[in-house]
Amino acid sequence: MKNLRLLTFLAIISIAQYTFGQKTYTPADPEYYAMDREDIAFDDYQTLLINYRGYVSPRQFSVTQFTNVQFLPISAEMYNFNLNFYDKGTERLIEDDVPVRWKSWIDDRKSFDPLGSNFRHNSPWVMVTQDESWRPNLAHRKGTFHKEKEKKWVSFSAESWTSVAYSDDEVFIKLKLSNRNSEDLNLTIIPNQVAENIINGLNEGDTKVKPIDAFTIGSEVAHARVSSNIQTISEKGFEVSIAPGESVDYWFAVKFYDPDKEAPEIIQNDIKDRMDDAEKTTREKLAWAYNQLPKFNSTNKNLEKYYYRCLLSVMMSRYENPNFITDIFWAVGTWPYTISWDNSYSSDVLAMLEPESLKGTLLTDFEHVKMKRTYVGWNGANWDNLYIQEPFALQVMIEAYLRHTNDYSIFEETASDATVWEWMQRWVTELQTNYTDDLGLINVGYNTEKIIEIRTDGYNHVVPITNALTIDLLYQMAEWATKKGDKKLSKKYTADADKLKGLVNKHLWNEKLGWFDNLYPDGTKGAIWTYHLFDLLDSDHLSPNQVVSLVGHLQEGEFFGKYGIYSIARRDTVHWDLIDSDWGGGGQYAGMPGRISRYLYQRGFAGKGWDLLNRHVRYMDHFPYLPQNPWTDKAEQDRSSMPVQIAAGAGLEAIVFGTFGIKMEEDKLTIKPYNHEDIGEATLTDIVWKERSFGVQLKQKTFSVYEGDKLLATKFYGESVIINQ
Repeated sequence: MKNLRLLTFLAIISIAQYTFGQKTYTPADPEYYAMDREDIAFDDYQTLLINYRGYVSPRQFSVTQFTNVQFLPISAEMYNFNLNFYDKGTERLIEDDVPVRWKSWIDDRKSFDPLGSNFRHNSPWVMVTQDESWRPNLAHRKGTFHKEKEKKWVSFSAESWTSVAYSDDEVFIKLKLSNRNSEDLNLTIIPNQVAENIINGLNEGDTKVKPIDAFTIGSEVAHARVSSNIQTISEKGFEVSIAPGESVDYWFAVKFYDPDKEAPEIIQNDIKDRMDDAEKTTREKLAWAYNQLPKFNSTNKNLEKYYYRCLLSVMMSRYENPNFITDIFWAVGTWPYTISWDNSYSSDVLAMLEPESLKGTLLTDFEHVKMKRTYVGWNGANWDNLYIQEPFALQVMIEAYLRHTNDYSIFEETASDATVWEWMQRWVTELQTNYTDDLGLINVGYNTEKIIEIRTDGYNHVVPITNALTIDLLYQMAEWATKKGDKKLSKKYTADADKLKGLVNKHLWNEKLGWFDNLYPDGTKGAIWTYHLFDLLDSDHLSPNQVVSLVGHLQEGEFFGKYGIYSIARRDTVHWDLIDSDWGGGGQYAGMPGRISRYLYQRGFAGKGWDLLNRHVRYMDHFPYLPQNPWTDKAEQDRSSMPVQIAAGAGLEAIVFGTFGIKMEEDKLTIKPYNHEDIGEATLTDIVWKERSFGVQLKQKTFSVYEGDKLLATKFYGESVIINQ
């Protein structure tokens, strides 16, 4: 393994040592993911500080302001906090809530023009912000104030670090003030908390907010209090005095709490320690995730960055909040729901990270969905709204769990009133009983939203992908039945799959278009040009002609766009939707580019797979983590959807199982990688299969496979290395 060890060693040295006097960090470090705020395409509410319990959003153009609070059961989306500074020498208030005032000015002209602040007559004094950066669970911001009033100078700099706690519902701010004046700087630091409502999902009562004192606001159900290590307080705030040329660090904590519980002390001496503990947890969790997954290194640093930001996106969807229904709650993102369809896109990542939590997520689904409610919230299932994708997503998740654990005992695990195996059989019965029409095809009826959420009609009744996924489910159920020793049931599922496959080819395949049609009750057919259909590429029951025809539609201007793939092809002028874009048109759901790329690789269309993946990688110049449904032609996520999505893990999976061609089966591991000019040389190490660890090194013309320090084979691309159990 000398070549691989040398390359890995050089990579570690380049990461661990100092380059031109500045340390370069590994993906195990939060600093690796840092971005300057001006390079981030998100607005304030999409920029998140998350630490596995809850989150807030730091506001741009302020040194201390944050908003968008969620520490469930307490939430206050439109809450805004900042610190203002009253200078006693000039008797002027220096405000740090420019983002709120600026938005008001832009939207309705009800506030002041911030461009005139600090110098127009009667304009307010405000902090002037300068540098801002983001990294996981830390916003670092700098500002300055430099004004003279009647020969009295106020000149100081401000630097802040904002993060959220792991062990409590609080936000930390470290604030460094430096007095640049020749006189003492005497300030009252005034907490400014503004909110209409603070909600507590476990308490009933009025959520309307009222001021309580200079440090506290609250509703009947939840309060927010500001504390600090500053020892002197007044009825207005915290009192400080800074000598000329002196720099002083202060710590603040904003705690959200149930008013029936004891209020936190206003003066607290251990805020720094709690903030350090939160930082430690952030580092430990990220390092843990890094060490659980295969390590990826490439001369294409943007691709390498993409791999790890996909991982970060998954980790930012992980909650360990003690108020949640499970110890590990894999949410879809910022929405506090666990949904099998979203989780399925990252099921291999979850299995590699922590197979027990993947199993727990499956059991949670069976326990709470009960074939009626897809949305499983932090405190249980909500709404009688079912995606018929449920059984197919569960299948993908179980397959991933088995791929990495070979633990078939999962089928005997009980959730509610049935085992996992019984639940999967119930899903097959549900499809064959309540969703099968007289022709024998799966018919979801009129409701489009049972499949995916698009705002135009027509993607309903006999939908090709739902039928194709049912075929795949039946074949898989037949294999599992054989594994369980039930040959009779296996034979039945195989026969059912064969029959449905014949019906789909007979009634839905359109040879002229090279596409599968929808079929409607009146016998008419129509093509819906949705990328949902490319999930078919993972099926074994397509003919070679059908595969080639489908892939042929993946071309520039039809499905391919600048940053990936359109969810509805441009040619579909009936269903194209620019706003609801993840399934309806001009954008892409976070998991689909990676999933389709992986399937293309697995089908042998490596060029197409890389083309799609490489487009998606372009987002790395704009997003620190991958959002729910950004537009395909520009790097922008609208506010209607989430700024982070667990499904982003599909991009990482595309590299492992697509580019590096890793195929894990019960009795063998097959490695058939692909290289591309843009990737250059690359390595993937710590690939775990059957408690053995493998590595793959890609060079220009050949690839090498290692087990531990042992070189197993060096081959040309197009060949495979097969490792038997």
